[in-house]
Amino acid sequence: MAQSAAATNLTYLFHHGVSDEAQHAYKDGRVFEEDPFTQVIDRTDRCGRMIRWGEDRLDRVADRATEYRQFINCHSVDVVGAWVQQVLPDFYLLIGAHCHPAGHRKSDVAQGLLEQESAAISQMVVSQLFEEILAGAGGRGTLQAALDDGGPSADATAAKLSSRELQIAQLIGAGKQNKQVAYIAGISEFTVENHLRRIYRKLNVHNRAAMTAKIFGGH
Repeated sequence: MAQSAAATNLTYLFHHGVSDEAQHAYKDGRVFEEDPFTQVIDRTDRCGRMIRWGEDRLDRVADRATEYRQFINCHSVDVVGAWVQQVLPDFYLLIGAHCHPAGHRKSDVAQGLLEQESAAISQMVVSQLFEEILAGAGGRGTLQAALDDGGPSADATAAKLSSRELQIAQLIGAGKQNKQVAYIAGISEFTVENHLRRIYRKLNVHNRAAMTAKIFGGH
């Protein structure tokens, strides 16, 4: 989802665990454009968080979202909440969570586990997007140009690192610990540590903060 002062542009990705009929209604009926979770984003929260169904500020918006309420009632979608992650200053990723009608009640859903899994999914999506940009035509050049705009500290940094090393650096820059990076990237913690040692050596730095500053600067 992209936001600006003038407008909000929403792009629907996919549903999992709902009927084809519900997916069609939500996507082709563009119900997602009225989804109340897209209306309550806190621009100051950059680390991502779970917004639970029933929060006061959400209820105020949801009361006006007649098509959305009709959709969840018609298709028996038991909404739990949505994870909201800022990817760029005006670009957000939303991951909605719901219960099967015959399954657990919302009160049975473990808040900590739901937030942990939603955060992991969010990082996997962002990492995949990052890798696809790098793999695309001119991807590395585009990234290099952005880094060069940051000043001398970004001097030819992207060209020194492999795609995997850039992924590891991006996750570390987002505040992830080695264990989280290993889970998201599908590798062992030992491999993460090896990648970090190689990155430090290539960039002539000695810690995570210096690595992040040298690669990404203020971007």
